Amino acid sequence: MATQFGALVHGRRADTDAASSVEARSVEEGRVVALVAVQGNLATPSLEGIKGALARLARVSDGAAATLAAATPPPPYCSGASVVLLLGDVAHVASTGGARCYRERGGVLEELAAGAHDARPGDAFVAASHTGLRTGQAFFTTDIRSAADAEFRNDALDAALGSALAPYSALVAVAAARVD
Repeated sequence: MATQFGALVHGRRADTDAASSVEARSVEEGRVVALVAVQGNLATPSLEGIKGALARLARVSDGAAATLAAATPPPPYCSGASVVLLLGDVAHVASTGGARCYRERGGVLEELAAGAHDARPGDAFVAASHTGLRTGQAFFTTDIRSAADAEFRNDALDAALGSALAPYSALVAVAAARVD
């Protein structure tokens, strides 16, 4: 499956910070892509903690996303972390604190519970640093460009993410993937 990726931070910074990233690495089962979003006073070091845990990940099991999401310092340093691990046609998701994971399928955004979820062509997965994305309606409001010129790109969804987050004024970090 071809997939497009993007990550950005949107909104006005206040007392807290937010960070997001898309990371890829090889594990026993193949290539895994991690969508990560964190919020807290030390969002960037918290993100680095998750990236370090991802670097040590040998295989993706049912608890792998939860292990990565928990690889952050306690509040207020990290008030929420969300992780989506994409491996083949499965998305493993987990979140801590106020962070949430979502899937848009058929033009409807839904919040995902921790665990494994199927990934179909046309699905979009979003790791968000906090709750508040509007479910029950479309998240992406603009066409998403194809990124066929590279195997792994972090900016293919950035314009669509920017447009989707325009109505939100609160600080939010998101990392997303769209399965083609």
